[in-house]
Order: sequence, then C-alpha cells, then structure tokens
Amino acid sequence: MYVDVLGADGGKHSGSSLVAMKVGPSLLIDAGSAASLRDDEQRAIEAVLLTHAHLDHILELGFVADAAASLRDAPLRVLGSHAALQAVRTHYMNDLVWPDFSRIRTTHGPAIVYETIEDRVWMDLPGGLSAMPVPVNHGAGARGFLLRSPGGRAAIYTGDTGPSTEIWERARELPDIAMIIAEVSFPDSMTDLAIASDHLTPGLLERELRALDRPGAPIYAFHLKPWYRQEIDRDLSRRLGDRAVLLMRGDRLEF
Repeated sequence: MYVDVLGADGGKHSGSSLVAMKVGPSLLIDAGSAASLRDDEQRAIEAVLLTHAHLDHILELGFVADAAASLRDAPLRVLGSHAALQAVRTHYMNDLVWPDFSRIRTTHGPAIVYETIEDRVWMDLPGGLSAMPVPVNHGAGARGFLLRSPGGRAAIYTGDTGPSTEIWERARELPDIAMIIAEVSFPDSMTDLAIASDHLTPGLLERELRALDRPGAPIYAFHLKPWYRQEIDRDLSRRLGDRAVLLMRGDRLEF
C-alpha cells in the first residue's frame, strides 16, 4: 500500500499545500489540497476519510464533491466522526457556502453520501485497507487512525492532535508498525502555544512516542506551520535524529 502526499502543511504560505493524503488509488485522508488531481485520478477516488472538520483539512472537499458529481458513476463516500460530518453539512456543504451534494441526484444516486465512523472498531476501506478510528486531543470531531495494509503491515496516522494517550496505547497492540505519520505543528520554543491549540512539537512528540515504545519505526512529520519549518526540522533532528523526516507534497510512502 502506498501513501501519496498531496499536501502536508499546517498553514497557507507561498508554495505550501494543505493536508491531503491519497492512500492507494481510491482513498483520500482529508482534502485540504485535493483538487489538483487529474480527472482520471478524481474518477478513481471512492471515499474521503476525514480526520476532523477544520478548514485546512476540508478546504477542497467541496471541489472533490463537485468533480465526483460529473466524473463518477457511484456516490462519493465521505467518512468521519459524527461531529466532523455535522460540521461539514451545517457550515460548508449547506446550499449557502457550497452546494449540498448529498441532495444533488445523478442517474446513480446522490453525488455524495455521508458515513459516520465507529470509534475503536476496524473498518474496511477501498483498496483492501482497514482502519481503526481513535479519538485524539483536538477539536472538530478529531480522530487519528491506525491503518493496516492488505499485506498486514500497519501505520499510525495521528491527524491533528495534542498530547493524547489512547492512540499510542491502541497502536502498541499492532505487531508490525511500518511507519508513524505524526503531526508536528510548532517548534519546541512554542510549546505553550502548541498545548493551548492542541498540537504537537518535536519535544511533545518524543514524549508521546515513549508510550508506543517502537524505537525502530520511522516517523514522517506533517502539518508543520510553514514559517517555522526550519526550526521544527532542527528540533526534530536534535530529538529523534534521522529517524524523523519532514513530509512534502509529492512524497510517496509505502507500507
């Protein structure tokens, strides 16, 4: 299974791209930067799995839904926690800010369908992937995900989160963790702001990883505030050495 990074930044800045990951050909995790996909790639997307409903993670969901209405021959599935989906339906695709594509009918049914995910239960996703949603310490219905590839290898995807306990405890039960995709929004010098806004720094992530106790698993950091990228990179290197890598648009990971 592969992960193509469509966007990995935690803010808008010249040259930055908001968070969106394409897992295999048919699944998006978040849709901050997803409308750049080619028509054939858009057509192949079957589902969008939302970590939460903050704007930098759903900004281009409306454009993906717009494309789905004309390019797909089946409804696009939009999956997330009840709180995340409620926010999208109430404040975004509400026929005011953007059309409510769940009410737009095509010859194959609605353009999109909303599906509420169940916490702490493995669910099947396109491409043979399975995922377990785990509540994390962030707003807007935030969930992190434990992921399993068809081959049985696992990955941890934190989504946006501050210090959280459960996702690491659940992940310890996985036998083969190939990688950890973790948010690191601020440098260590801004730990107070990170905690106040429910995000991580390199130092906070290092502390979280002790609960996981998998020192060999590589770490891919995303959601960096782009204007602090160099400082975050320096702090990550100091704390985690070459085990940690900063993600950028265009990267591909495999597990």
